[in-house]
Amino acid sequence: FFSSFFRLRMSSKDHTKVDVIKVGDETEASEPPKDEKPPSVPYRSLFRYADWVDGVLIFFGFLASAALGASMPAFAHVFGETLDGLFAPTTGVSERIRILNETSLIMTIVGVAAWLLAWVGHTCFQISGERQTNVLKRQFFTGIMQQEVAYFDVTKAGELANRISSDVEITSAVYGPKNSLLIQGVSAFICSYGFAFYRSWRLTLMMLSVLPLLLIAGAVLGKIMTQAQEKETEAYAGAGAIAQEVLSAIRTVHAFGGQERECQRYNAKIEGVCALGMKRGFFAGVSVGLTMCIMFSSYALAFGYGAYLVTVGTTPPTTGGIVIAVFFCVLIGGFQLGTALPIFGTFQQAQGAASKIFEVIDRETQMDAMSAESGRRLDKLNGEIEFRGVSFRYPSRKDIPIFNGFNLVVKPGEKVALVGPSGSGKSSVVSLIQRFYDVDDGEVLIDGVNIKELNLQWWRSQVGIVTQEPTLFAASVLENIRWANPAATDDEIFQACKEAFIHDVISALPDGYHTQVGEAGGQLSGGQKQRVAIARAIIKNPKILLLDEATSALDRQSEMVVQQALDNVMKGRTVLTIAHRLVTIQDSDCICFIQPRDAAAEEGSPEFYSRLLEKGTHAQLIKENGAYTAMCKTQEQANKEVPAPMGLQSVDSGSREEERFAAAGLQRKTSARASTNIQIDKEHDDVAKEEEKPKVKGAIGRIAKLNAPEWCWLLFGSIGAMIAGTSYPIYAVIFTDVMQAFQNPGTVWKYCLMFLGLGVLNLVSLMLKIACLTAAGERLTKRLRQLLFRSLVFQDVGFFDMPGNESGALCARLSTDTTKIQHVWGGAIGTYIHAGVCLGTSLVIAFINSWRLTLMTLCILPPLIVAGIISNKYMYGVAAKGSSTEKAGQVAAESIGACRTVFAFNLQKMQVDRYIDFLDGAVNVTKATIAGFSFGFSQFIIFAAFALSFWYGGTLIYWGLLTPDALLRCAMSVLMGAMGVGEVFSMAGDNQDAAVAAERVIAFLDRTPPIDSEGDAGFTFDEIAGSGAFKEVAFNYPSRPDVRILKGLNVDFAGGQRVALLGSTGCGKSTIISLLMRFYDPISGEVCPEGKSLQQLNLKKWREHCGFVQQEPILFDDTVRENIKYGKPDATDEEMYQAARRANIHETIMGLPNGYDTNVGAKGSQLSGGQKQRMAIARCIIRKPSVLLLDEATSALDNVSEKEVQEALDDIIMKDKMTVLTVAHRLSTIRNCDLIIVMDQGQVLESGTHDQLYALNGDYRRRYDQYYGNK
Repeated sequence: FFSSFFRLRMSSKDHTKVDVIKVGDETEASEPPKDEKPPSVPYRSLFRYADWVDGVLIFFGFLASAALGASMPAFAHVFGETLDGLFAPTTGVSERIRILNETSLIMTIVGVAAWLLAWVGHTCFQISGERQTNVLKRQFFTGIMQQEVAYFDVTKAGELANRISSDVEITSAVYGPKNSLLIQGVSAFICSYGFAFYRSWRLTLMMLSVLPLLLIAGAVLGKIMTQAQEKETEAYAGAGAIAQEVLSAIRTVHAFGGQERECQRYNAKIEGVCALGMKRGFFAGVSVGLTMCIMFSSYALAFGYGAYLVTVGTTPPTTGGIVIAVFFCVLIGGFQLGTALPIFGTFQQAQGAASKIFEVIDRETQMDAMSAESGRRLDKLNGEIEFRGVSFRYPSRKDIPIFNGFNLVVKPGEKVALVGPSGSGKSSVVSLIQRFYDVDDGEVLIDGVNIKELNLQWWRSQVGIVTQEPTLFAASVLENIRWANPAATDDEIFQACKEAFIHDVISALPDGYHTQVGEAGGQLSGGQKQRVAIARAIIKNPKILLLDEATSALDRQSEMVVQQALDNVMKGRTVLTIAHRLVTIQDSDCICFIQPRDAAAEEGSPEFYSRLLEKGTHAQLIKENGAYTAMCKTQEQANKEVPAPMGLQSVDSGSREEERFAAAGLQRKTSARASTNIQIDKEHDDVAKEEEKPKVKGAIGRIAKLNAPEWCWLLFGSIGAMIAGTSYPIYAVIFTDVMQAFQNPGTVWKYCLMFLGLGVLNLVSLMLKIACLTAAGERLTKRLRQLLFRSLVFQDVGFFDMPGNESGALCARLSTDTTKIQHVWGGAIGTYIHAGVCLGTSLVIAFINSWRLTLMTLCILPPLIVAGIISNKYMYGVAAKGSSTEKAGQVAAESIGACRTVFAFNLQKMQVDRYIDFLDGAVNVTKATIAGFSFGFSQFIIFAAFALSFWYGGTLIYWGLLTPDALLRCAMSVLMGAMGVGEVFSMAGDNQDAAVAAERVIAFLDRTPPIDSEGDAGFTFDEIAGSGAFKEVAFNYPSRPDVRILKGLNVDFAGGQRVALLGSTGCGKSTIISLLMRFYDPISGEVCPEGKSLQQLNLKKWREHCGFVQQEPILFDDTVRENIKYGKPDATDEEMYQAARRANIHETIMGLPNGYDTNVGAKGSQLSGGQKQRMAIARCIIRKPSVLLLDEATSALDNVSEKEVQEALDDIIMKDKMTVLTVAHRLSTIRNCDLIIVMDQGQVLESGTHDQLYALNGDYRRRYDQYYGNK
């Protein structure tokens, strides 16, 4: 009983842990070839971060755990001696009373000692484990942050983010209480077998004969289960990557009607997981059942041979008590070793996982940006930059050359502009200056010193950068700016924001500078993000300033204001500017035209590489009449295509009025966006609390209904559990009778046959129970994941704007919640039935033998319940840290995803500190102590139960109300029932966690999106002309209901018209596009395409008529082919090629290593900004939409590419008679529109054609004159 109790209790806990790791963490680890052994680290290396404090804790934990293991044979010895004295024919009543009382006292003392030893051992290893885990997490994340940018180009960000959680979790399992259990098991094994050999070496050897069977069976079955589990983990990892990608790009998925396709893609990934899980469950059932069968068979062997030894006689004599003592010792030792073996397996997993972690930590990065010591620091930095004979290829694409013998000199204090078509290598120059990469040949010199010789942290602190797509972190505005210069005061930050013309905007927010900007700065507009990024660069006070399309997201009015600020910031600094709008760089000291490589040219020729074609001032290059001049003429021609109407008076654009207007425009956006953040901030805690404890009634019942199709599996699994539940009570009866049978050894053989039958019964019943219930659980998990993912992708876009619904948090719910439900639901059914039958049968047997002793022995149940409650509270408290873990994971994910920004501003240490802070890095000694106390009490209660039974049983024997055999039968039966209750409570924490998870899942499944993008209801158009109207539309975003964006908007446009939306940043232009795509519904008023309310239309069919290109296009981590065909999955290759040609991207794609089969990387990271945008345009064009929605669709293109793409769009629009709604800050792209709508504060300020609006002498004319420099 004792060994069985420990084996089952521990195997239950180990199984729980493995399941959680297997599914919940969903790591995408690189799998070694099948014929190679996976890499691992030596066992001692796992503890490389243990300090002297950990050494002391491990030492005392080792001593306590080893002593606890030694208490097991002590129990066996006492129990054997008691039975010898109790059933001896010559023993009288008074002597039996003395023996029972003495045994009761000894059991109590040993139990208290076991309690204290278990408490100390468990607590010491728990505290040491938490300490080492925190250090490991810090070191691993630090190791990731120490890598160079090239490492992130070839390593998937999702893989690294998952490893931080999964591999660390697997590795950290060896640091905690598992060590205590391992030492306890090994100690019990050594001491038990030592004592058994001492008492009877013959019987011990005979019992050891079954040990090889257990080891062989465990090794073979364990290997099969491990292989199945590894494949299962890999499949879940792929599904997790799809979920992360889809949910983070939900607008793109909705815009192109990709929800059903993504569901199919996700389902295909997890389809095979169910079969693998069922296979694992079957072999787990065989493993446990076979173990129990061998165990009961060993009982038969032990008692049969023991009876033989008693009969024939030995020297020294063998008695029934010695047989029982040896029996218990061998069984305790064997099953304690069996308990330890899975832990050895866990350690092997940890060694494999640690190898991946230590590989990153120990990897010698080519450029350590976190070291403050290595490299030179120049006493005085002048700011001269020289590229001398530079040859360069990106490490991830060695077959595509960028530069060969590239030379460029930037003098100190000089303002140099880099111009040229998209993909020419301009951004590569900026990356090399920041030393994101090292050159293959040649040198990059800073003040004559090779950049490789400089301390990288110091060097990057001297460089400020503002990129085309600025990245902000999920923190406050103040933190995002201050992180660039932690020593900056608040006043300095305010001044930097004033210079970036963002101070008034921020100050107008309800929480001012403490307003949260959301994930990736998502709560700010593009222009606001860019101005915050400019302020971040200013506060850095850099000697060298790099501007990569720094004002591309601004309207011309705001651009002029910010450009004026940048001009002030540039004074006294070396400035390198990348710009497509040549008007912004004409006053540069030097303009460098970089010609892109010609992939069709002969390899080795100058044309085969990007090269500096022209260099000089604007006037000098114009005189040369070369490529730069051609680019200028292209832009000037575009500017002159629609000259200003003659005879109209100019508009005074004085700086005061200009600044007032810009500030007003920005402030309007601020109120719209800012109070949003405050709303989010104020609601965040409440939302988090609701997430932790959702109020959904009957969630478990609903989950049961979802598992109804597996009723057959559940039925047979339940039958197996019921049969298995009777084995312990039957064992108690047989065991009691066999102890008496040693008085007449010739009758022992029939009990041996009973043990054999009980073994076969356990083999069948446990195999049936575990295999069937695992199959039902795996099928439930598959169904829950499919339903939950489908529910998420079909939610309205507003759902994802709400706090707590970030993609990372939702993916965590998708993986961990379903896993918790699956394990506890499937396991709990079997456990409850097993325990219930065990308890009921045991009590029936006990009451039949002695109702008095039964009632007394049942007194152990309240302490067991209290222990369960304490354990439950502790375990549930640990689970409550999930939100902090999710936030830490979000920090890791955003740091890895935005590694260039992190490195550019030396934010590695700051991000590591944020990560550790969210993990609650301080060791919780209180919880560790409570856990140790609870574990120790579980050890004590067994001894206490025997002590109580023997004491009170002796009293009943003294009164003549009980016989010794009835005493043992009653006590053993009650304790078997108590064991069943103990198993239930051992799962209490998991059950609580699963209940909360079930409520969350059901809440998601029950949520009906206010905008139905899945159903077939609603009116459909066979063809549409493209007309539409906004009638008195009022709107605010769901995440900020107190901030009105549109205020009674009225807009009409006819089919085939080109409509332009113009206005200051934040006036509601992009909101109109979102409403027309029906990402949101207005609060009041109607959006009416083709004269019908949009809410009456079938949304799927409506979106099929629409094409959408956004300012920051999202591409999927797939091939070019799949990304373009995402717009039209059934498109032919010829249609794809035609769309790419029209978007001016075909030749670029053909120049990639694998052409259209080249992977574009996560979010298109392997492409330039212009290439991404052209590919997004191709994805839109291939749909042949009737309504084309362009939200700054050409903002990332140079003027030549913009002109070509614009001409292609014009041609497509004319041929296909499209209606076009364009949001643009470049007036050159919209002045030919049929209708130009100027917006202000969510309302139409002016509308008409270019000539009409110019003649009004109003806001449009002011903007037009500012854009073209009219005076």
